[in-house]
Formats: sequence, C-alpha cells, structure tokens
Amino acid sequence: MKYKVFICDMTGDRCDPKEVSRQLCSEAINTYLTMEKIESPDLPENAPVSPEDFLTEEKGKPYLKDYPVHFNVSHSGLLWLCMVGDAPCGIDIQQEKDCSFEKIAERHFNEAEQEYVKREGIEGFFRLWTMREAYGKYTGQGFYGSMPSFIGPDGQPVKEADGAFIHEIEIGSGIYCVCCTGGKDDRIEFIG
Repeated sequence: MKYKVFICDMTGDRCDPKEVSRQLCSEAINTYLTMEKIESPDLPENAPVSPEDFLTEEKGKPYLKDYPVHFNVSHSGLLWLCMVGDAPCGIDIQQEKDCSFEKIAERHFNEAEQEYVKREGIEGFFRLWTMREAYGKYTGQGFYGSMPSFIGPDGQPVKEADGAFIHEIEIGSGIYCVCCTGGKDDRIEFIG
C-alpha cells in the first residue's frame, strides 16, 4: 500500500492546529484524491470533502462514509500531520517536553517497556509513546485499548506488533513520529 502524509508547520501562522484540523484534513484528503485520481462512485463527480463530512467511530477514530480512503491526524505543538491512504493507518507525532515520563510509563507501559524507558530516558519514553498512540489509532481502539508489547525479546522496540507494522519517521531532533500500517513494505511519502 502507499500512503501520503501531509505536514503543516504553523510556526509563522500563529494559530492552533487543533482549531483548524478539520479544514486542513479535508484539504489534505482532497489533494490525495486528486493526486491518486480517486473518485467515489456514490458521489457526484468532483465532490470535494468538506469538514462536515467527517464521522467518528465509537472510540473516536475519524472516517468518511462515502470516500474510499483511510486517514488519521496528529499534531504536537505547531506541527500538524494527516496520513491518507487506501487502507487503515495510524499516525502520531510528539515534540519532546519535560514531563514525569517514568511515572507515566509506570502507569501505562508494561514491565519490558518500563525497563526500556529506565535505560533510554525521555527519548525512549517518547519513542514508545508515539508507537502506542499510532497503533491505537491504526486499530481504532485508541491509546487505552488492548496493546501488544512494543519491546521485543532483545529489549529493543519492535517493527511489528500483532500484524501491524511500525514505521518510525525521522523529522528532527526532539520530534518523534510513528506511522502504523498493515504492511511491512508500505510506502509513506511526506508532502508539505
């Protein structure tokens, strides 16, 4: 499968990504549909996605009823991302910030993950946190749904968890990004 990730850095715009997320998401999906030459048989020709078209599943995962695409959104600070493709996907981005990461890990991570965080510090915490978030978004179960371990027998982060593939994306220092898809060799292209 192939996916496109639309990225928007709002540093100069001075607006909150959360406030404009639905509009940005509809623009990203419309761009994807045009780039991939995808049309919905249930809609009139050239019917663009609008913010009002978004629905949410029981646990909060967004979707579009009449469009043959899957998408997911994440933002942190002034960075906003929307991943769009033809199969389920999940994405998370986190900008590193001071927090009680060991206490948070004790509350939400399994024993192997907690040990990894103790060894790797705040970087290890954010690396695992984004994996868990992206996986929960991919499955539609959210962060508090059933989670596999994201640490393998070798004590290192996994690339595959319960049939979901973890794609760590390098964006910049102190910024953690993970895409989760159903295929090991899925292509992920960043646009923005």
